[in-house]
Amino acid sequence: MKRIRDHLLTAVDLFATFTLAVECAVVGVRADLDLFGIMVLAFVGSVGGGVIRDLLLGEQPPAAFRDWRYAGVSIAATVGVVAMSVFVGPLAEWTPPLVVGVFDTLGLALAVVAGTRKSLDYGVSAAATIIIATVNGCGGGILRDVLTAQVPHVMRADFYATIALLGAMLMLVLVRRFGVTPAAAAAAGGIFVFALRTVAIVEAWSLPHLR
Repeated sequence: MKRIRDHLLTAVDLFATFTLAVECAVVGVRADLDLFGIMVLAFVGSVGGGVIRDLLLGEQPPAAFRDWRYAGVSIAATVGVVAMSVFVGPLAEWTPPLVVGVFDTLGLALAVVAGTRKSLDYGVSAAATIIIATVNGCGGGILRDVLTAQVPHVMRADFYATIALLGAMLMLVLVRRFGVTPAAAAAAGGIFVFALRTVAIVEAWSLPHLR
């Protein structure tokens, strides 16, 4: 399959990578990983969703493995978090859960936008677009949690995958039903995911549990 070059998509993808790498590096420091472990966790957690997205779209090798900037922004984010933890003090003192949640939320919004935008560029079906965008948004977090021996956050706490699904659906409807430009739909979808996820965190919304 021919690769589609989309500079706006690349910019959003790199910003998502940086944001998620910061959040994953913080998780790595709190999990008491060594420096190499923190860097691995930050890279895998920040690009994992995008790698799965590209493989599902038939784009090989995935963007994260052919463009050095993905590794570069991941390393930069890791170095920044490690430096802050060394010079400012214990992470728990200056990174309350809400701050980490905001970074995670921003990364989710950007990743969903990137996944939806790239799927639209490739012209895949509506169902495939929603699935790929959701995987793009949640895949890295699942890998992060597996590497730190946790039940994936997406499967146990508040709205996460649900919001990713809704954000992708919103972008899809705006573009294919109402003829909104992809850039405008991306802005609307990103704001929607970020706002709804933030409210879910603050209000402690969650799907029903069985016990």
